[in-house]
Amino acid sequence: MKNILLRILLASCLIITGFGLEAASAKDVKRLKLLRMCEGCDLVEAKLRYADLKNAVLINANLSGADLKAADLSGANLTGVNFSNADLSEADLNGAVLVGADLRGATLYNANLLRADLRKADLSTIDIDPSRLVEATICETKTMAGMQNRDCS
Repeated sequence: MKNILLRILLASCLIITGFGLEAASAKDVKRLKLLRMCEGCDLVEAKLRYADLKNAVLINANLSGADLKAADLSGANLTGVNFSNADLSEADLNGAVLVGADLRGATLYNANLLRADLRKADLSTIDIDPSRLVEATICETKTMAGMQNRDCS
């Protein structure tokens, strides 16, 4: 009997905890889509595939594990954003500010990084073709090839 009660209590705690986390994330996703501003938001594993987030402000947001495939993030301020393990395949990051962003483990297949500001960003686990970064700003940027300082003044 004690074993059954313990299992019920444990299951109840997991459901309540999971519900609280999901509600907070849903609130932040709604705020982001409505205002295109969500500084410091918890958007872990958010489903934002094909989202129009042009010129959005997401400073210090947590988008780890998020699905941003083909999202329009052009001109967005993504300073300090955690994109670890996020899917940014085919995302438009043209002119986006990614200063200090954590992109370790992210998928950037066919992502547009034209004129992106990648100063102090961490791309150290991403096997990215250097030609994709030709017009991006690179300074104190961590890559698989080591620290890149091409555009430092």
